[in-house]
Amino acid sequence: MPRLVINPGTPQAWEIQLKPGLNFLGRGASNDFKLEDPSISGSHCQITVDNGATVIKDMGSTNGTYVNRAKITESRLESGQPLRLGSVDMIFYTDGPDAVQVAIQSPPPAPALKPASLRVSGLHAPAPAAETVTTTDAPPVPPGMDTAEPMAASGPRFCKFHPKSPARYLCRKCNRTFCEVCITTRTTGPKVLKMCRSCAVEVIPIQFQRAAAKSFWASLAGAFAYPLKGAGIIIIICATIAYAGLNFVSGGIYGLVLAVAIYGGIFLFMQNIIHTTTSDETEDMSFPDFSGLFGAAFQLAVVSLASFWLWIGLTIAKLFDVDIPVEAIIASRILGLIYFPMALLAVAMKDSPLAANPLVVLPAMMKAPVQYGITVLLLFLVNGVSTVGDMLSRQAGHKMMFTSNMSTFFVNVGIKCALGLVSVYLLCVTMRILGLFYNESKEKLGWFNR
Repeated sequence: MPRLVINPGTPQAWEIQLKPGLNFLGRGASNDFKLEDPSISGSHCQITVDNGATVIKDMGSTNGTYVNRAKITESRLESGQPLRLGSVDMIFYTDGPDAVQVAIQSPPPAPALKPASLRVSGLHAPAPAAETVTTTDAPPVPPGMDTAEPMAASGPRFCKFHPKSPARYLCRKCNRTFCEVCITTRTTGPKVLKMCRSCAVEVIPIQFQRAAAKSFWASLAGAFAYPLKGAGIIIIICATIAYAGLNFVSGGIYGLVLAVAIYGGIFLFMQNIIHTTTSDETEDMSFPDFSGLFGAAFQLAVVSLASFWLWIGLTIAKLFDVDIPVEAIIASRILGLIYFPMALLAVAMKDSPLAANPLVVLPAMMKAPVQYGITVLLLFLVNGVSTVGDMLSRQAGHKMMFTSNMSTFFVNVGIKCALGLVSVYLLCVTMRILGLFYNESKEKLGWFNR
């Protein structure tokens, strides 16, 4: 499988496994492989793997794409060629045709020893989870022992020293797995041996096969468990406290600034879930980067206005005693709720408020209507829970303020907290489903195709 070794020869080296077809690289979350470096453009380049040929094409990047130190627009890649995207160095390697299952090469067996099975304990690392390795788990085998039997697949495996890089070699003595940059070579006559740096024994090549990506429907059930994984519960509690803080924001300039900051944080919270899902579905929920709160609040305001302008206009007209049927106001609210998720997804992925315009949103809604309909239903549920919750919260808040009974006070506090947690939980699920929807439909949407 063709691959790129990023930052080769450094402690920060890691590896990308290129998939057949188009591979998009850049700093934006919509790319197949996201490279976090200021010199990398949002959509930097694309690499096409087709019938044994690999071609790289620059996507109009600011700092350029280089092959063999020469700036290129499009070029065919050969194994061992150095590349540079912006200021990030890498080397391209290819192992020839893909293999579904490849036997592991072994050194000649020692005559006095019997074959023994290899068992390597599984490792876990926060790296791309799209590969599984063709090894099994076993205790270390001393050098010289026969291992002619092929090893079977056993789950994700990554380099001992570079957790983002899939392992390419296994040392049978220390049971460690390594990427391309973590082994050494030794020339013995016409043969070049690849050796473990620590044990000075020959390492075994490991072959990966790419796991089949889950469909939208297969991933849907897991979206409801997603907010509860890792630090998700803590993040939900923090988000609930921030959302509840809107009820205590007072008027004046300071209150306005605080409200804008909270709404900006809510947008960044939702955008982070979408970006995390589209980058790596196996990654748990995490705290967003809260820089740019006011810009994020502006983006959320644009999405809301683009979605609910009709409902807002009719509601204002109703307040000025214009004869507007209640049914029309309700219908305009429903239309806004249908439009909002796709507008939010477009703005979150493109990171631009201009993406909320109907020329982007309406065609996208038509390209995957069934999956998008599921997302809209979830948003209806969130809106319904929030509406009922607001009504109950107001009642609970009133009782909290005017009761002298401590039991009544704590019961109403519990009601407000529970309703807030449920609303934020459902919001997390909806954003997760939006991310899964994008993963399933990104080729149809074509937002980042050049």
